Amino acid sequence: MTVENHPLLREHPGLAEKLLSRAMADGAFAQRAQRYATLDALVQNSTAGADEAAEYAKLGKQLIGELELPATTSCCGGCGGSAH
Repeated sequence: MTVENHPLLREHPGLAEKLLSRAMADGAFAQRAQRYATLDALVQNSTAGADEAAEYAKLGKQLIGELELPATTSCCGGCGGSAH
């Protein structure tokens, strides 16, 4: 998947690297990102129905939310960070 023209990046260009990394590591995420791009084309061409437009908005928020999450670590949190 190429990300340089992905519609998620129009408003969030700083997430390009995260989008590419996540799509390469997570097939389900990549499929949802592709679905978003397909829906974006319909919305931009004014051919999306109400259900597609709602899915587009919801999916966009989900994908951006996932990309904006901080990177997970192997830390269990049990020490409260004092052992690091």
